[in-house]
Amino acid sequence: MSALEAIKYTRGKLEVLDQLRLPHEHHYDEVSTSEEAFDCIKAMRVRGAPAIAIVAALAASVELHNGSCTATGTEHVIEYIDGRLDYLYESRPTAVDLGNAVKLLKKTVRDVKTEGLTDAEAKEAIIRAFIEASEEILAKDLKTNKSIGAFGAKWLQEQYKITDDSKITVITHCNTGSLATSGHGTALGIIRTLRDEGLLRHAYCTETRPYNQGSRLTAFELVHEGIPSTLITDSMAAALFRLRKAEENIAAVIVGADRVVRNGDTANKIGTYQLAVLAKHHGIKFMVAAPTTSIDVDTLTGDEIEIEQRKREELTQISGAVVNADGSIDTSKSVRVAIADQRIGVWNPGFDVTPHEYIDAIVTEKGTVVKGEDGKFHFEDLMPERFQMKATCNLLLLWGTTLLSPSSAFVIDNNHHQHPLIGDASSSSSLSISPLQISTLSSTTNKEDAPSYRKNLLSLHKSLIEIPSISRTEQEVGKFLLDYLRNNLGYVAKAQFLESSDSSQNDDDDHSQGRFNVLAWPSSHNLSSPRVLVTSHIDVVPPFIPYHISTPESDEVTSDTFISGRGSVDAKASVAAQIVAVEELIRAKEVDPADLMLLFVVGEEISGDGMKAFSTAYNDADKEKSKKELELPHFKAAIYGEPTENKLSCGHKGHTGGMLKAQGIAGHSGYPWLFKSATEILVKALAKIIDADLGSSDRYGNTTVNIGTISGGVAANVIPKEAQAKLAIRVAAGNQSTGADIVREAVDKILKEVDQEAFTMEWTGGYGPVECYCDVDGFETMVASYGTDVPNFDSDHVSYLYGPGSILVAHGDDEGLKVGDLETAVEGYKTLIKHALAA
Repeated sequence: MSALEAIKYTRGKLEVLDQLRLPHEHHYDEVSTSEEAFDCIKAMRVRGAPAIAIVAALAASVELHNGSCTATGTEHVIEYIDGRLDYLYESRPTAVDLGNAVKLLKKTVRDVKTEGLTDAEAKEAIIRAFIEASEEILAKDLKTNKSIGAFGAKWLQEQYKITDDSKITVITHCNTGSLATSGHGTALGIIRTLRDEGLLRHAYCTETRPYNQGSRLTAFELVHEGIPSTLITDSMAAALFRLRKAEENIAAVIVGADRVVRNGDTANKIGTYQLAVLAKHHGIKFMVAAPTTSIDVDTLTGDEIEIEQRKREELTQISGAVVNADGSIDTSKSVRVAIADQRIGVWNPGFDVTPHEYIDAIVTEKGTVVKGEDGKFHFEDLMPERFQMKATCNLLLLWGTTLLSPSSAFVIDNNHHQHPLIGDASSSSSLSISPLQISTLSSTTNKEDAPSYRKNLLSLHKSLIEIPSISRTEQEVGKFLLDYLRNNLGYVAKAQFLESSDSSQNDDDDHSQGRFNVLAWPSSHNLSSPRVLVTSHIDVVPPFIPYHISTPESDEVTSDTFISGRGSVDAKASVAAQIVAVEELIRAKEVDPADLMLLFVVGEEISGDGMKAFSTAYNDADKEKSKKELELPHFKAAIYGEPTENKLSCGHKGHTGGMLKAQGIAGHSGYPWLFKSATEILVKALAKIIDADLGSSDRYGNTTVNIGTISGGVAANVIPKEAQAKLAIRVAAGNQSTGADIVREAVDKILKEVDQEAFTMEWTGGYGPVECYCDVDGFETMVASYGTDVPNFDSDHVSYLYGPGSILVAHGDDEGLKVGDLETAVEGYKTLIKHALAA
């Protein structure tokens, strides 16, 4: 009997089997628009992660083939295609294959060479490339499924040494066959291959409540192909394993996957997790069958996967063909009946996540992956181009080389999709953000002559602010940026993970595990040599302050419109302006895209650990370059984003500081002359330090001291034995190399003058005044009194320091800036980038 086809396609025509009508009726819906495809996916007339991606891609292709795009000019054609893909993505954001297809197709249209072509020729070339790439997704999926079947059957044969006398029985869940893919299937594909190779005794399929994909679809496929099979309800699995495991040689549970994350945690149809727990308890192998496109190494664990909540009616009602009195089925009649009290509350998650501890093998088209000695799955050998690791954050990896060693720093490639951040928009503590389609402001176009990029700039700025990213908790905004840069702009974007530390110089708990910098460059080449680094930081100070934009009653945004929220100035304003500036320069063809790199770091507000990690990796890479003559970056300039009121900074004060501890002798407060008060001598020392000349210069003024915290003593009537104070000193003396030492020597001298033995000063870090280049026409200049990441990047490049907003409000409750400040910054960054490249 011929295999089932869920998808029928010829160029310009797409038909999709309506799986809601199965098993009693075969009906194909013609899908000719993105809207029809969206409805088809959302209503689950087509299902299964591979099939969903294929239908979305082919529907957009049919639409384009039939002339839906009326835009002209390369930029506008791509913008139209992006919009259709963004719309289709929202039909099933849980399915990683759909996200991968969207990303691939966006990259495809951007890679089309249109130089020298007329607008009509460019449009034709872009659409042709899109259609061919979509068709390749369809063809590749069938080949992938065949390979998964072969590798899965081989692994089971190796585990059980199957013979004619010891054929195995397996159980599967949901539907993972021809109806969920382009053909053959993933988990059901393994079952088909087992049958074809004479290794299968019997197959059980679960009903898969509440949507009954197992009873409606998998049972239908098994019967259709003559595979010996039995249907059970989801709740019968435990009894089946206990009562029939030995008798029927039940060897494995084989399931598909909507998403497999980096440690092997797997999201699949609800009910998968309970099967995994039962299988482990009964000593039965649990296998996941998934193409590598379903493996999402951007997502660290299953805890980060959003679980879709389905409609309550799926649990309380059911539809089906009418069964006549004689037992025959009337497929011309379908009825919907209630199977529960309609007043009952319903919890109906569409998926669950199976922890990797319960999974024995993950079968892909490239091979079967089992857990390592650490009990986790490692996909780096299977997909080295997507999952690369090295002991130190060696930047060679960030440029796609293959020098690998034991892992403690990770690089995530952009050949796969990171699940979007989606939350309850009605809650002030949650988000509603899609990396593929950022919501824009509701304002109308204003009457002033606004720049063409205003809408994109404000939308990006808003999205960044809405994601809390207080230092050490920057992961979510990092994920957003990775997706935005990859999927909206088509950039190469990678995550440079910081090494975890067992200790911290801060009093707070260390949350560095999983933190990462975001690197991106607007070039399709992994091995490139950018000359200018454009960088800022994505962490902010506490507390989180929600986004707010003040618009007049006319709802028009003007250059005077005020935007507030934590990070609106420091430094998400710089991040947004830098991205838009780079993109504007590329669109106008004023720069070579290969000359630029973007870097957005974590931890600037606390210790600079993000930039320091990048610097270490950069210098490690430079050493390797000298040895191996590799083509790696050597930046001639770096443009740092910080609030300078859109003035070009000629530099900033240095910084040092730490904990000053005073040791006294405790005693009764009535006899202070007999003892030594730690608090008293600490206050005397602090007063002298504040009044002292700790060094100055004409450019940077005086060195200043801030006493951040003071603590000590146990009670008012007890002379304190211990006291301490935290100091932050802004250094104006000397140069970057010597300034901190000058200040420290002066402070140490003061402490000895107050008390020769009482004090211990625990210094943390330190550098002197930092010089930046500021001789650029058209800019006012200034000198900053705060610290930045400039000294944390150890390189011989020229440094520019510039950005929108004022530092005077940056850390306060009233942090904010005007729209015009943001737009001025975009133009300023464009000028600085061109100046740096021309210098």
